[in-house]
Amino acid sequence: MFCVSLALPVRAEGAFFYLSPASGNYETGKDFSTHIFINAEGVAINAAQAEIYFPSEKLKVLSVSKIGSIFSLWVQEPVFSNTRGVISFGGGLPSPGYRGSAGKVITVSFRAVSSGEAKVFFGKEIITANDPWGTNAFSFSREGIYSIFPPEKLPPEVPTPEVPIIDTEPPHSFEITVDNEGDSTNPQPLLYFETEDELSGMSYYEVRVKEEIFRLEKGETMPYRLPKLEPGAYDISVKAFDRAGNFNESGVEVKIESISIPQITICPPVLNPLEELFYAEGIVLPNSKVIVFFEKEEKLIKEWDVNSDGEGNWFLVKEVLVKSGIYKISVKTEDERGTISYPSEPCFVKVILGAIAIGPWIMSYKTLIWVFVVILILILALIFYLIWRSRRTRKLIEKETQDLKQKFYKEYNEFRAAIERELEALRKAKTKRELSEEEKEREKNLLKELSDVKEVFTRELKDIEEIK
Repeated sequence: MFCVSLALPVRAEGAFFYLSPASGNYETGKDFSTHIFINAEGVAINAAQAEIYFPSEKLKVLSVSKIGSIFSLWVQEPVFSNTRGVISFGGGLPSPGYRGSAGKVITVSFRAVSSGEAKVFFGKEIITANDPWGTNAFSFSREGIYSIFPPEKLPPEVPTPEVPIIDTEPPHSFEITVDNEGDSTNPQPLLYFETEDELSGMSYYEVRVKEEIFRLEKGETMPYRLPKLEPGAYDISVKAFDRAGNFNESGVEVKIESISIPQITICPPVLNPLEELFYAEGIVLPNSKVIVFFEKEEKLIKEWDVNSDGEGNWFLVKEVLVKSGIYKISVKTEDERGTISYPSEPCFVKVILGAIAIGPWIMSYKTLIWVFVVILILILALIFYLIWRSRRTRKLIEKETQDLKQKFYKEYNEFRAAIERELEALRKAKTKRELSEEEKEREKNLLKELSDVKEVFTRELKDIEEIK
């Protein structure tokens, strides 16, 4: 006697893991990808971890990608071992978590190694609810079964598609679904889109967000997580390209609401930067980042970051050296996800600066007066020094000139006396006898030398007087 008991799986209410695709026929030596998804079943989740087991004799992992993952924080980066046939990961995301039914966790690229049935299944699964207790919301996991065939034995129902020589038709039209994961302030909503092309086959997608274009290969699109966006409405477009270069385009509007807008409760109406500090305070989300903008004529002059306390109060004290004028003060807040709010109602500050701006420097009038006084004192000191130096130099010149005149007079008188003595001797000789021709010539030369010496003396004396 014997009995057989078949245990039918009972689906509990809660989140679960699944693979997409969960089955398929693949040729040995070829590569294929499968995505690991979470269906949160409407429960907000904020973390998950698991191990994925695969037969290493039939499948080989080429890479594990986090592109498009709902998780932005990784306690354990996705890793794999082809020796043990296991993939491990552990990731999470900030509050309010994820509530959707197709939250992509990772994408695994496999290579079919040998023929046979390859079963891929989960183990050690935990999916944590976004609640104060970290409740494990995991319910069950769906495995995947992949059939690997040699090229000559591929089942006829899965033929290798043939790419035509000419394809002029674009891919099928498609729609884009926006999933903000139950949070209208989510700065990174998910986009769901996919299409097919029977002729040449799909190649890649281009997602245009504002002025940026992101290229996604086929298989990296379900879902696609947008880059962080500030509050507002955005026209998002997606182009689907086939292998022949044809494309089809679809668009959708993504709206992101602002988180709680901060307030400015104290703001000085008038500010003298040289005599007081700039002070402002306000109310915002508790324990959040506050960005304070200091602008003039729509131009950002200063920007500061402060943090609010546990009750949402924030304040800022800064030394602000700016030119006179009217300045606008506004603040934004940023939460732990990086979501930025709309700006607060601005306040306006009239800056009265008892100073003058000299290039990048700002100098108070009091300081400026002291600078002018110091400069004036230095100039007067320089003038007095130059006058004293001039007078001193003049006295030295007068003294040197007087000494030169005395010396010149002395030498002139000595030279003149010598000539006159010699002339007197010739005159005496002339009274007694007639002078010889040589003596007459000598007398003539002496008289000329006496005249020349007098002329030179008169001219040099005049020069000396001019120097004086």
